[in-house]
Amino acid sequence: MTQTAYHGVMRGGVVLLDPGTPLTEGTEVLVTPVSAARGSPAAILAALEKLPKVPPEWVDELEHLIAAGRRPPSPPGVFPDESPSREND
Repeated sequence: MTQTAYHGVMRGGVVLLDPGTPLTEGTEVLVTPVSAARGSPAAILAALEKLPKVPPEWVDELEHLIAAGRRPPSPPGVFPDESPSREND
């Protein structure tokens, strides 16, 4: 097996090689992904793709539970022995 390497990118499930790559139609190739630099846009997208997929039903259920658990803010003076704050004076 020849160890020549050519550069390309994945687009829509197809590997697109750089223009001028000397491969003929039907040539069998072995594709090895190149690791993206940490923090690069490609690395971030790759990390996001590896996350487990959350079904929309789970999101709907979570939003419903959050809404059901909402409470009004506490009124001022909850602790009667507490002196008023003077931070803004």
